[in-house]
Amino acid sequence: MREDVSELYRRYRLQARPRSGGKMIFHGVDGFDVYNPTAPFHVAGRWYLAARVEMRDSERSRVLFFAWDGGHHATLQPDLPEFILQDPFVAEIDGRLLFGGVEVEYAPDGVPLRWRTRFYIGHTVSTLRLLATGPWGMKDIRLVSLPDGRILVFTRPQGEVGGRGTIGWVIISSLNELNASTISRARLIPHLDEQYWCGVNSAYCRSEGDVEVLAHVARFDEMGNRHYYAARFIFDYHRGTSSAMEIIACREDFLPGECKREDLRDVVFPAGLLETEQGGRRLFCGTSDCEVQWLDIPSPFGDRWQ
Repeated sequence: MREDVSELYRRYRLQARPRSGGKMIFHGVDGFDVYNPTAPFHVAGRWYLAARVEMRDSERSRVLFFAWDGGHHATLQPDLPEFILQDPFVAEIDGRLLFGGVEVEYAPDGVPLRWRTRFYIGHTVSTLRLLATGPWGMKDIRLVSLPDGRILVFTRPQGEVGGRGTIGWVIISSLNELNASTISRARLIPHLDEQYWCGVNSAYCRSEGDVEVLAHVARFDEMGNRHYYAARFIFDYHRGTSSAMEIIACREDFLPGECKREDLRDVVFPAGLLETEQGGRRLFCGTSDCEVQWLDIPSPFGDRWQ
């Protein structure tokens, strides 16, 4: 059954509990907003995260890499490459770092014309090279390695196929098959009613057959304001079936803060999850399209996360 995002939010707020969290402080980028990060990732003996960096009145974004201290602070690494992309993500595929983000083409007046996802691969951040590009018009493409060596690709078509944004899936044998044509053949998962949209942000293969997925669900209100929530579902890639979508965090759970525009104030864009020393999970998110915050939560997948 397709879900109503307003109803998902109502159910979540009925059982929501106070949570602790904090804001990330980014050093080396004074005067710029930093938001929609990757989750922190470990490569070449250090912890990093990548994030979207731009002026408050612009959406012309760079993705920059920061060294993470394990707490509130992240410091720009000017010796690492920068990418003219939005909304970065990372995964480990075939023992290498897969990095990606959204390429946007603009009209002369600055209005976005079209966008697509670009993928890079390397053993370190410094050695990333272009691997593939997705189809025009598609964001939120994410990859996860399966136990048998294949790769599950989550997609998100929009338009005639996909409406405002519907999650799809396809399994490929290797990264050599990652291309716009393959991505476009994905089968859709009908999670939400057509007036809403959703996308995958990160995914974790924790057991044979099942992939645990961190996602976002979103809606417009009657004033045209956007409302984005962090969500989760479990996907059975053998059967091609999914659990229902559930919201796991909303903007009210985080600290108050600034916003890029008023219509983006109620936006949570999840990045990923890290296990805490207490056995819970730290959820990293972009908030209100201008900050990065984290929230300590119980595992959104219960004991299955172990």
